[in-house]
Amino acid sequence: MPDDERPLAALLPALRRGVPIDEVKTAARATAAAPQRIQALLNLLFHPSSFSRIQCQKAAWILHHAFQLDERAFLPLRAELGRALDATVDPSALRELLKVLASPLWADAETEVQRTDALELAAGLLYVEDVPVAVHYAAMQTLQSRAQCASEFRESLEALNALHGRLGAENAPLRTCAERYIKRFRQKLARTKSPS
Repeated sequence: MPDDERPLAALLPALRRGVPIDEVKTAARATAAAPQRIQALLNLLFHPSSFSRIQCQKAAWILHHAFQLDERAFLPLRAELGRALDATVDPSALRELLKVLASPLWADAETEVQRTDALELAAGLLYVEDVPVAVHYAAMQTLQSRAQCASEFRESLEALNALHGRLGAENAPLRTCAERYIKRFRQKLARTKSPS
């Protein structure tokens, strides 16, 4: 087996349905401690058609857990995380990658293009109805950490209001969360001196 395939081969047993959380945490610890494993999982996500849906979901899940263990190890990988997000079509894998990218940690590490791309993606996801609720939560967190000026606050408010308007009593927790973000963005907008 070539050296560049060994990190992924070591992780493949954890990339299956029904994997116990202890095994995920063990794989995440090993991944956080080894940059080549992080890269192996990112490479898997760059080429999702080469792997099963479950493998892609679990790879993103392990990456998220590894990020929680050592955020700083991911700092040089912002562009790669963006590429993985762009290649992702599975809602569960998307959710896990968004959780990583929703972190305020990226505020100082992102380029302006990456920041605005994340902001636009997050706002756009609030208009999508058939995604897991966690995607909407991550999108709201991303808006909170990326919007910086009056026009971005307005665009974020528009997207939040669109989401809020679609939510009924069956989505009370998400609706309440959206209401909190709407209030925050209204306050941010009121503090700006920009003309409307």
